[in-house]
Amino acid sequence: MSLALNDLLICCRQLEHDRATERRKEVEKFKRLIQDPETVQHLDQHSDSKQGKYLNWDAVFRVLQKYIQKETECLRTAKPNVSTSTQATRQKKMQEISSLVKYFIKCANKRAPRLKCQELLNYIMDTVKDSSNGAIYGADCSNILLKDILSVRKYWCEISQQQWTELFSVYFRLYLKPSQDINRVLVARIIEAVTKGCCSQTDGLNSKFLDFFSKAIQHARQEKTSAGLNHILAAFIIFLKTLAVNFRIRVCELGDEILPTLLYIWTQHRLNDSLKEVIIELFQLQIYIHHPKGAKTQEKGAYESRKWKSILYNVYDLLVNEISHIGNRGKYSSGSRNIAVKENLIELMADICHQVFNEDTRSLEISQSYTTTQREFSDNNATCKKRKIELGWEVIKDHLQKSQNDFDVVPWLQIATQLISKYPSSLPNCELSPLLMILHQLLPQQRHGERTPYVLRCLMEVALCQGKKSNLESSQKSDLLKLWIKIWSITFRGISSEQIQAENFGLLGAIIQGSLVEVDREFWKLFTGSACRPSCPAVCCLTLALTICVVPETVKTGMEKNIYDVNRNFSLKELIMKWLLFRQLEDDFEDSAELPPILHSNFPHLALEKILVSLTMKNCKAAMNFFQSVPECEQHQKDTEEPSFSEVEELFLQTTFDKMDFLTIVKEHTTEKHQSSVGFSVHQNLKQSLDRYLLGLSEQLLNNYSSETSNSETLVRCSSLLVGVLGCYCYVGVIAEEEAYKSELFQKAKSLMQYAGESITLFKNKTNEECRIVSLRNMMHLCTRCLHNCTKHSPNKIASGFFLRLLTSKLMNDIASICTSLVSIIKKPFDFGEVESVEDGTDENLMEMEDQSSMSLFNDYPASSAVDANESGESQITIGAMNPLAEEHLSKQDLLFLDMLKFLCMCVTTAQTNTVSFRAADIRRKLLMLIDSSMLDLTKSLHLHMYLVLLKDLPGEEYPLPMEDVVELLKPLSNVCSLYRRDQDVCKTILNHVLHIVTNLCQGNMDAENTRDAQGQFLTVIEAFWHLTKEGKCTFSVRMALVKCLKTLLEADPYSKWAILNVMGKDFPVNEVFPQFLADNHHQVRMLAALSINRLFQHMKKGGPSTLLKALPLKLQQAAFENSYLKAQEGMREVSHRAENSDILDELCNRKAILLMMIAVVLYYSPVCEKQALFALCKSVKENGLEPHLIKKVLEKVSETFGYRHLEDFMASHLDYLVLQWINLQDTEYSLSSFPFILLNYTNIKDFYRSCYKVLIPHLVIRSHFDEVKSIANQIQEDWKSLLTDCFPKIIVNILPYFAYEDTGDSGMAQQRKTATKVYDMLKDENLLGKQIDHLFISNLPEIVVELLMTLHEPATSGASQSTDPCDFSGDLDPAPNPPHFPSHVIKATFAYISNCHKTKHKSILEILSKSPDSYQKILLAICEQAVETNNVYKKHRILKIYHLFVSLLMNDIKSGLGGAWAFVLRDVIYTLIHYINQRPSHFMDVSLRSFSLCCDLLSRVCHTAVTYCKDALESHLHVIVGTLIPLVDDQMEVQEQVLDLLKYLVIDNKDNENLYITIKLLDPFPDHVVFRDLRITQQKIKYSRGPFSLLEEINHFLSVNVYDALPLTRLEGLKDLRRQLEQHKDQMMDLMRASQDNPPDGIMVKLVVSLLQLSRMAVNHTGEREVLEVRH
Repeated sequence: MSLALNDLLICCRQLEHDRATERRKEVEKFKRLIQDPETVQHLDQHSDSKQGKYLNWDAVFRVLQKYIQKETECLRTAKPNVSTSTQATRQKKMQEISSLVKYFIKCANKRAPRLKCQELLNYIMDTVKDSSNGAIYGADCSNILLKDILSVRKYWCEISQQQWTELFSVYFRLYLKPSQDINRVLVARIIEAVTKGCCSQTDGLNSKFLDFFSKAIQHARQEKTSAGLNHILAAFIIFLKTLAVNFRIRVCELGDEILPTLLYIWTQHRLNDSLKEVIIELFQLQIYIHHPKGAKTQEKGAYESRKWKSILYNVYDLLVNEISHIGNRGKYSSGSRNIAVKENLIELMADICHQVFNEDTRSLEISQSYTTTQREFSDNNATCKKRKIELGWEVIKDHLQKSQNDFDVVPWLQIATQLISKYPSSLPNCELSPLLMILHQLLPQQRHGERTPYVLRCLMEVALCQGKKSNLESSQKSDLLKLWIKIWSITFRGISSEQIQAENFGLLGAIIQGSLVEVDREFWKLFTGSACRPSCPAVCCLTLALTICVVPETVKTGMEKNIYDVNRNFSLKELIMKWLLFRQLEDDFEDSAELPPILHSNFPHLALEKILVSLTMKNCKAAMNFFQSVPECEQHQKDTEEPSFSEVEELFLQTTFDKMDFLTIVKEHTTEKHQSSVGFSVHQNLKQSLDRYLLGLSEQLLNNYSSETSNSETLVRCSSLLVGVLGCYCYVGVIAEEEAYKSELFQKAKSLMQYAGESITLFKNKTNEECRIVSLRNMMHLCTRCLHNCTKHSPNKIASGFFLRLLTSKLMNDIASICTSLVSIIKKPFDFGEVESVEDGTDENLMEMEDQSSMSLFNDYPASSAVDANESGESQITIGAMNPLAEEHLSKQDLLFLDMLKFLCMCVTTAQTNTVSFRAADIRRKLLMLIDSSMLDLTKSLHLHMYLVLLKDLPGEEYPLPMEDVVELLKPLSNVCSLYRRDQDVCKTILNHVLHIVTNLCQGNMDAENTRDAQGQFLTVIEAFWHLTKEGKCTFSVRMALVKCLKTLLEADPYSKWAILNVMGKDFPVNEVFPQFLADNHHQVRMLAALSINRLFQHMKKGGPSTLLKALPLKLQQAAFENSYLKAQEGMREVSHRAENSDILDELCNRKAILLMMIAVVLYYSPVCEKQALFALCKSVKENGLEPHLIKKVLEKVSETFGYRHLEDFMASHLDYLVLQWINLQDTEYSLSSFPFILLNYTNIKDFYRSCYKVLIPHLVIRSHFDEVKSIANQIQEDWKSLLTDCFPKIIVNILPYFAYEDTGDSGMAQQRKTATKVYDMLKDENLLGKQIDHLFISNLPEIVVELLMTLHEPATSGASQSTDPCDFSGDLDPAPNPPHFPSHVIKATFAYISNCHKTKHKSILEILSKSPDSYQKILLAICEQAVETNNVYKKHRILKIYHLFVSLLMNDIKSGLGGAWAFVLRDVIYTLIHYINQRPSHFMDVSLRSFSLCCDLLSRVCHTAVTYCKDALESHLHVIVGTLIPLVDDQMEVQEQVLDLLKYLVIDNKDNENLYITIKLLDPFPDHVVFRDLRITQQKIKYSRGPFSLLEEINHFLSVNVYDALPLTRLEGLKDLRRQLEQHKDQMMDLMRASQDNPPDGIMVKLVVSLLQLSRMAVNHTGEREVLEVRH
C-alpha cells in the first residue's frame, strides 16, 4: 500500500474514534487527503479494478457513514434544553457533517461515477426516512440525489424498479407532509426526475400511485399554494403518457376526477405562465386520450361520459376567457408584445372546439361544479353555479368582427386556422360564405399590418377545405366564387410584400388546387417579372399551377403587343425559365456578379427541375402531372416520421377497431409497370434555351471560382440542378441515360463537383474552423439529399445515378480520411475516462463472444455510460440523466463527422446498382475500419453514434452487403449491447437500427461460412434480449423493437430454417417464439404482435420495390393459428390473477381486443384458416366474453374488404361449417340455441331459425336430433315435416355419398355409413317422410345434383398426370368448403348409385335428367350463379372445378343428344367459359392461374367434343373463340402453350373439315408474330385460295362477320388488318368513295362506317376498349 493510502487509512480509523475531539481533528486531514492527486489516483485504480482487499472509494464512504452516525448520535443524545447559541452551534455542526458527505461524493465521482449506486441510495433513503435527522440532512441528501445520482446516466440505469418506486413513495409522502422545513420545490423536482426515470427505465409506475397525484392536486386547491406544482404536474403527465397505453379507461376516469380541481386552481389562484403551460399540456393529453385523432363519438373510438362533457364545456369557457385576458394584457401593456397566442393553447382550443361545436347547439347553460368548496361539494343539496356559454362558428365569427384590435382578432384567426386545418369536416357548408366574407373584410384593412399573415393562413385553410367539399349547392358555389375572385385580386396585389410573400403564395396555391377561381393570364406575370424572387412558396405555387392549368403562349394586356418589349421574342414558358434561373430577364446574365436566388436557397428536391423540364414539353400540364404522380418512396416516408403520442392514439383506435390499416393493404401483388411516357414530345427550341441557360449559369460559377471565397454549397446546388434536369429528361423519355452522360450539362456538373471537392481537401488541414464546419455540414446535407437508395423507377432514382457519377475517387477518399481523423480526436468535455463495465469479483472479457452463450452476453454488469455530462447538476437544464445518444453530447465536429458518415454509407449502398467513378468496396472497407476493435471505444458518445449510423445505413434494405462485411459490421454488436444493456433507450435504438441487417442474412449459399457466422452473431444478441425480456429486464419500448426484429426475421426466414433462438441449451424457432408476445404485459407490444401475426401465414418476399405475398404450407399455418390463439387466450386468463380490481376493466378490454385483432388478421390473410378463425370468434363470444358488437364491427369491415355486400352474406357462406363445429363440441352449453346468431345480425333466435333452417336442419337430422328439428319448427310456427321436405336435397346429400363410398376398410367411414343408413331408415319411416321420399327424390333431382356437385373438394395430387380431372387444378392451399365435402370420384359414384337405384335402371344420371331437358339449364345456371355471387378467388375456383366436372360429364354423353338440349348446352358452356377468360386478372397469382388454365382446358375439351360429335355446331362460334384466344398468347405467357395448342387444333388440324372450312376462311387474320406463323399461313392459304383480294373484297370480308355484341375485342385483329389494307390501297379507296356517292345508303363505305361505329359503341366499358378505339381511329 502506498504511503498516501496508508495516511488515508489511518485517518479513516481515527474518524471512528470514540472521542469527538479526535474525530474533529481528523476531518480537515480527511478533506485534504481525498483530493490529494496521488491518493485519488490509487483510489480510482482500486475502485476500477474491483480488488476488495485494497482501499477504494466505497470503503472510504462506508467509514464516512460510520463517522456521520457517531456525530449524529452525539447531537441526538445531547441535552435538549440549551441556549439559542448552543442550538445554532449544533445546527452549524450538522451542516458541516452534511457538507462533508456532499464534498466527498464530488471528489469520488469527479472523473467518473465510481461510488456504488446501491451504497449511495441506501445512505440517502435511510437519512431521508429518519425524521430525527432533521431538515438539513434531508435537504442535502435530496440535493445529492437530484444532482449527483439522478443526473448521472450510469446510476440512472442501475436503479431497479423497486428502488424507483420506493424513491417515488418516500418523496411524495414528503411533498404531501405539511411541514415548513421541507423545500417542496426541490422535492417536486425529484418526483419529476424519479417519475421520468421509472417510466423510461422500467414499464412505469403502478397505477396505485395515481392516488398520490390526486392528493397533491387536492392539497394545492386547499392550500392555495402552487409550490412545486408545475413539477408535480409534469411528472403526472409523464406518468399518464406511460399509463394510458395500458389503462386508458382508468386514466380517463382520473381525468374526469382531477380536471375540475385544476379548473378551480386556474380560476381561483394566481398562476404563473409556466404552471399554466403544464396545465394546458395536461388538458391536451386528456383530450388525446378521450378523443384519439379527434374521434367525437364512442362508435368512432372516443371515451365519453356526462362528467367529461361537462368538463369540456368548462375548459372551453375557461380558454375563451383566458384568450380574452391575454388580448387585454397585450392591448394595455407598455412595450412591444407578440399579438399571437402560443401554439399549444391554440391547438387545445381547436381540439375542444371540434368536440363542443354542434350545428344544432348555439348556446348552452353549464354548471361550474369546480367552483364549489370541498364541503359544499360533499353536500348533496349544494347547488352549482350556472353559466350560459355561446357555442359554434358564431363565436369565432363574432370575435373576428367585434374588435379591430389585433390582440383580439389574431388569436381567433389562429383558432379558426388550426380547427379547419386539423378537422376540415368541422366547418359546415353553411358557414363557408359568412366566414369567407368576414375574412375578406379583414384582409385589406391592414395591408402591411401584423394580422395579415394570420388572415392569409386562415383563408388558405378555408380554400383547401372548400376544395375537398363535393356537396355544395350551385347557388352557394356562385356566391363563393364572387368572394374568391375578390380575395384573389387582393392577394395578387400584395404579392410583392416580402414579409407575407409565403402566405400570399400559399393562398394562391390553395385556390388553384381547389379550382376555386379560373386562373387568368395576369397570374403568370408573377413568374416572369421583378414582383418577387423565386422562393420555396413561389415554386410550390407554380408547381400547382402547372399541374392544374394550361400555360398560355404569351402574356398580353390591353393594347400592348407584349408586356416585355425587351423579350418580345420569348414565349411565356421561356420567360418563366429565365425568371426561375436568373430572376433578371436580360441576356447579360453571364456578366452579373450576383448569383441567382436558386443557388442560395434550398428548394424541395427536384421541384425546380420538374418545372423546368415540364416547360420544355409541348404538353406542359401532362408532363407536370406525370412527374407529380410518382409515388413517394416508402423508406423516405418512414424517415420523416417522428414518434409522438399520435402512435398511442392510433393504438386506442386499433383497440376499438376504428383503425384497421391492414385491411387496406393490397393482398395480391400486381406487377408494377412504369408509367408510359410515350406521347411526351419536347419543344426543341425551349429545350435548347434551357440547356443554354443552365450552361451559362454553371459557366458563371466556374469562371468566378476561388478556393478561398467560393461557397461549396452553391457549387453542389448548381451541379444537382444540372443532373436533376437530365434525370427528369430521361424519365419522360426525351433522352437516354447514356446520352445524358455524354451531354455538356453533365460535364459541367462534373466540373462543379470537382471544385466543390476542393473545399473538402482544404478542410483536411483546418478541421477546427467553425465557419468551414457549418459550410461542410450544409454541403453534406445537400449531397445526401441528391442520393436515392430505392429501386423504384423515378426521376429521383435516375438523378441519383447521375449524381453518383459526379463523385470522384479523390472526393470520396478525402471525406473518408476526414472521418478517420475526426473520430480519433480526443475531446475532453464529455469523455470522463474509463467507465467500469464489470462488477465486483468479475473480470470477464465481453469481447470474446465466440465462447459465450447468449446468457453470458448480458451478464449482470452495470451499464457503462459514454457520457455522464453535468454530473454535478449545478447547471442542470433537463430533469433526469441525459441519454448518451442526445445530440448535446456532440460537438460541431462530431455532427459533421456523422453527416459525412451518412453520406458515405448512402454512396456505397447506392453504388451497387450504379456505375461510379470510385471504388465502393474500398470506401466500405475504410468505413468498417472505423469500428475495428483497436479504434472503437463504445464508451464514447461519438463512437456509439458512429456504430449506430453504420449499423442502420451501411446495409441498405434493397442493396445487400457482401457477407464478409456483414460479419465485420456485426462484430461489435454483442459488446455494445453488453455495455448498454441496462440503458433502455440505447437498447431500443440498437434493435431498431439492426433491422436492415436481417435482409442481409439470407443471401443464399454463396458464402456459407460467413453467412452462418453473421447469423450466429445476430441471433446471439436477439437470444439475449429475449431472455432478458422473459426475466422482466426490458421495458416495453425495447420489447417493441424486439418484436420488430423478430417480425423482420420471419420475413427473411419464414420457415425458421436458421432463425432459431438457443436459450439455456434449448432451441426455439422464431415462428414459435413470436406468438408469445401476444401475451405480453404491455398492450402496445401485444398489438404490434397481433398486427404482424400474418408473417406466420405468408412469406412476405421483397421483390424489388414491392412485396410479394406467398402463402406458407398448410401445416405451418394451422400450427401458427393454434399457437397464436392459445397465447392470446393465455394472456386473457392471466388478467384475473394479475390485475387489481381497479385495473381489470382496462386489462380485459385490451386482452379481448388483442384476441380479436389477431383473429381478424388471420381471417384476412389466411384463406385456409378462415373458417377456423371464424369459429374461434364464435367460441370466444362464450368462452372469452368478446363483445358481439365489436366482433360485428370487425367482421363488417373484413367482409366489405372481401367484396361481400352484407355481413350476413359473409357469415352465411361459412354457416354450415360453424354450425357443425358448434354441434360437435358436445357440451350442454353449446346447444344450437346458444349459437351466437347475433354475429349474423339476427336479433332473436326466431329470426335466426326462420332464415337459416335449411342449413341447421340437415345437421340435426344426420345426428338424429329430431326433437331439436321439432323445436325449430315450433319456434317459427311451421310443420316440422314440411321443413324436412324443404331441406330434403341437403339432407340426402349428407346420406347418399356414404352409400356410394367404396369400402376401403376405414373404420371412420364405416361408422358414417352406419349413421347414414340409420338416418335414412328413420326418414323412410311413416312417421317422418315415408313413401313420399321417392317422389321427393325425383322432383328434386336437379337440386340434389347441384347440392352434390357443391360438395366437391378435390385435394391436390402429387405429381402431374396427363388426365384433366379437377384434382389437376387443385392446390395444396385450397381451403376446404363447408361440410360435407367429397372428392370427384365419390360424387361420380353417388351419381351412378342414384341411376342404379332409379326404377328405370338408366345407365347414367344424365339420362334421367334428359327426361326433363330444362334440368341441364337449371343445374348450369345454379353453378354459374354461385360463381357470380362470390368474390372469393378460392371459392370461385372450386365452383369452376364443379363446372368442369359437370360439363365433362355432359360432353361424355353429348352424342346421346342430351334430350335435345345439346345445342343449348354447347353454346351456353362456350360463352360462359369465354366470359370467365375475359374476366381474367391483369396478373396471375397461383389460384387465378389455375382457374384460367381450367377454363382453357375445358374450352379445349368442349371444342374437341363439338368437332367430333356435333358436326357444324362449332361453326357459328369459331370466330368468337379464336378472337378471344389470340390476345392471351402474348398477354398470358403462363398459358401460352395451352392456348396455342387449342388454336392449332381448331385452325390447322381442322383446315380440311368441311364444317369449319368456310368459317376458318372468314376469320380475321392472325397477328404477324412468330408464334402465330403457322396459324397465319394456314388461314391465309384458305382465305386467298382463289387469289388475292381487292380492297372491296377485303371490306366485304370484314363486314361478313357478325360480331358477338358482348365481345368487341374479338374483332381487334380484323380492325388492325383492315387499317393496313386501307393505308395500302388509298387509290382503290377513292374509287369506292365515288361509287358510294351514287347510292349512299347502299354504298360499301357507308356500311363500313356504320359497322365501325357499332364496334366503337360496343367497345365502351369493355375489356380492351382503348385498343379497339385506337385502331378504329
